[in-house]
Amino acid sequence: MNQSMVAEDTKRPSTLAASVAPLQPTASAVTKKTGMKDRLKQFLSKFPFGRRQKKHPKLAPEQIKVIGEIMHTRPEESSEELNGYVTIYDFGGEKVFYNTHHCFMSSNMVFVLVFDVAMCLDPSRSATGYEITEHWLKNIATYAIDDGAHDRRTPPIILVGSHLDQVSSNKEKQEEEFIKVLEKLQENPQLCAIMQNHIQDMVPIADLNDSTINKDVYEAMWKTIIDVAPLQSQWQKAQPARWVALEHELVRMKNRGKIILTYEELLNVNRHLLVPLAEIEVMDFLRALKFAGSFLCFDLYSKNPFAILQPQWVIDAFKAIITAPKFKVNLPPKMKLEWTKYEKTGVLSVEFLTKLWKDRFFDDMDTLNVVMETLSLLAKPVSDDPTVEVDYFIVPSMLQTADPQMLQQILDDPNTVTTVSLCLMFNHPFIPQAVWDKMIASCIHRFQRLKEPEYDGSKFIQRGFACLAVDALWNTVINCRDNAMKITMFKRDKDKLTKGAGVNLLKILQYLIQRILEQNRQSHLEYKFYLHNDYQFTPNDKMVKVDELQNFPRLQCLGSHGYDWIDRDDIYTWFQDPNQQANRTATLAFGLKATLPDRKLTYKEVGRVSKYIGSAYQMFFVELDCPIATIEQEREENRHLSFRSQITKVFLQLLKANANITFVTVAEAMSKHGMDSKELSKIIDCNRETLFKGDGLPDGRLQKILSPKDVPVVVKWLDIKAYFNLFLELGFPPKTIDEFDDQYRNKSTRDKIKALLKAFIIETKPRPTLNTILLAMQEFNMDTQSLITALDIT
Repeated sequence: MNQSMVAEDTKRPSTLAASVAPLQPTASAVTKKTGMKDRLKQFLSKFPFGRRQKKHPKLAPEQIKVIGEIMHTRPEESSEELNGYVTIYDFGGEKVFYNTHHCFMSSNMVFVLVFDVAMCLDPSRSATGYEITEHWLKNIATYAIDDGAHDRRTPPIILVGSHLDQVSSNKEKQEEEFIKVLEKLQENPQLCAIMQNHIQDMVPIADLNDSTINKDVYEAMWKTIIDVAPLQSQWQKAQPARWVALEHELVRMKNRGKIILTYEELLNVNRHLLVPLAEIEVMDFLRALKFAGSFLCFDLYSKNPFAILQPQWVIDAFKAIITAPKFKVNLPPKMKLEWTKYEKTGVLSVEFLTKLWKDRFFDDMDTLNVVMETLSLLAKPVSDDPTVEVDYFIVPSMLQTADPQMLQQILDDPNTVTTVSLCLMFNHPFIPQAVWDKMIASCIHRFQRLKEPEYDGSKFIQRGFACLAVDALWNTVINCRDNAMKITMFKRDKDKLTKGAGVNLLKILQYLIQRILEQNRQSHLEYKFYLHNDYQFTPNDKMVKVDELQNFPRLQCLGSHGYDWIDRDDIYTWFQDPNQQANRTATLAFGLKATLPDRKLTYKEVGRVSKYIGSAYQMFFVELDCPIATIEQEREENRHLSFRSQITKVFLQLLKANANITFVTVAEAMSKHGMDSKELSKIIDCNRETLFKGDGLPDGRLQKILSPKDVPVVVKWLDIKAYFNLFLELGFPPKTIDEFDDQYRNKSTRDKIKALLKAFIIETKPRPTLNTILLAMQEFNMDTQSLITALDIT
């Protein structure tokens, strides 16, 4: 069987999670007690231990044969027959490390929750001991996907009470005190339900780190882990037997110390299997592997996905940038000073990150940045200038505690228009803070931070709290606490209307929260919507459920400002009014509408208009009914390209799917979100300059016919991040550029651009001139002067 385990520092209350995934085709679960004394047995008898599991259908003979051959191989370094693998993740026990846990936790695990009984019994420390134990029980319970089933309690928990040697030297006394703590935990109704539903065994242990004394206890615990393994969500779930063979090869590479596996390396491993997978099956395998627990997979929708075979490496990299105070003693004085500044703001400069990672992670920084951003452990904010990338990250788990009150003065301004607040509240009473940290990371990566005169902008991004500019008109405040997130929009404007203001923003935020839940393997968690008159949370909040408001003209709510009324029409601030027909062109100036052609944009025009789609690109594309998944996928898949090229990629996908996106609809969407739609007239071919101007180059020189010999010189001065748009401007259809991307997937970008440019020169009839290249380069702000100088020299 394949076992993957997650461990925490045992000096603090900790969790060990074992994902026991059987490779053998048949297995049964028989639960065995650990041999405790009568009183402990009586207490344990209250819990649903020992339930037999339903038998699963046997695997096909060919699957059993492949699996059997794998299971009876011998490791290269041992003569013993191989029965399974164990992967151990070493987590820190401090709160600052909690965000790493959600990268790996799932319902497909057996959780061994180790808590300090001595701490719980010590009056000076008991509150902390119970608080941390309660946190872990509630956290694990968020992965429960089948609470209503009679014969399954997923995921299973084994509760281990440690440090009993500090309580008493008498074993009877140790067990009595252990039971007292368990009874205290049960007094909380929520914890009682979790204990009844998920805890499969309870184990008291003294001298935790002495394996000689506790050998029998540890062996019994391993037996229990195996016995309750069928309670995992993926137990004996059918999968192609050939996948097992490929996974086996990855485990072998992992055991040899391989950390990062590129897609090309994976394909090569697959090619050498006795029965290799087709390439489309390799991608299905990777997507399934993502949820196995032993590996991490990224960029699955790009042409170059990759896997991290050593997840502990990612954990260690993250620990280097969020480490607890006790681990900072080895930093030199200058770095300690930088750390203090970073700790106060949550802003991590690329320069400081390089220093923190230089010893172990420097060579793989680019890959690690992708990993960290994908997991929302850190976020690169939106730049004021989309053509310039910011040189810092924000680490949400390092941000200061939120103070929402600081925004009140802005909202109380008589010129500020504020929407009713929408509250997204989960049905589950406990939602880990890591979910909200990831939500804030996702938002600040997509929307600019609010800018207000005379305000410290850094205060607008705090732990679980963000004030952001949605577009040129509207701003939003996102406030997360416990199991709820409040969203409020505001603007400075004479127009008091707010109907429909939050519809598109809510679509984006719902997509982001669902994506985070899927990454955390918690997509089964459900939520409901409420309306409120307050963006803040107060102990006496009384909110209005949206579903109930549908049946009444108004309902009363209570917030920090006292009682207020929420009208039924307030629903349509955040949700589409079914009685209102969308008319995108209603507010577009007639004069502008008359100057625009009544047709879709050409490929060249798409590349040109992308110049004017700024930081409000999310709202712009959602306004045009572009699926948010398309926006996200194109941006992630093309992160190696410039922002403008990423926008072009999204636009092309939208045009491919929707024939109704014309110049007029684009202009209306731009106008609605504060972009200058008058610029559209400049992108039409008939309004374009046909002769390059600048640098005093004679017309005769501009007409120089390019030859393949010029390719190495020209390529040197092309912006490799803007090559996609450049070749659109030169007349290549997107399909042709994509074909070159596939062909040169494993070669450098410069080599690919050389091939594209050579094809452009040879295949274009009549042959292109220097003027053509210079005009295209000028459109994308490339260094035309250096190219002219270089060609003159040659």
